Amino acid sequence: MTGPGLREDSSTCYDTRMARILMVDDDELLLQVTGDYLESLGHSVDRCGDPTQAAELAEKTAPDLAIVDYEMPRLTGTQLLTELRGGGRTHMLPVIFLSGVEALRYVSQVPPDPRVRFLQKPVDFEDLEGAIAALLDPEGWSKNA
Repeated sequence: MTGPGLREDSSTCYDTRMARILMVDDDELLLQVTGDYLESLGHSVDRCGDPTQAAELAEKTAPDLAIVDYEMPRLTGTQLLTELRGGGRTHMLPVIFLSGVEALRYVSQVPPDPRVRFLQKPVDFEDLEGAIAALLDPEGWSKNA
């Protein structure tokens, strides 16, 4: 199994240093700052400011992981997650939700899924790195879910 974020050795290993990440947020500054930070770590970041176009972009680019604002105009994070889960190439896509609202207010609206994490804005980059590392390794899907 190979692809972005994966490398083939004598056994399959997950290289969390270089993943293709889709960021979806209506806040352009957050997209820029967080995307630039992730790129400085070696990730490739596709930014999308319009949630209604995010699922189509994900199908085209086949990201390893998505970072999604939970509350956006025209489409909620839950609605986008449903679209992503219905996609051919994105049905198993790990997702990190970011929100300025406490997770307790929306976590109950998202079906339990080991491929989903919740982080509060402003995002702590160390927490974000930890969530990315856990979600890029399918064995990490059950850890801290």
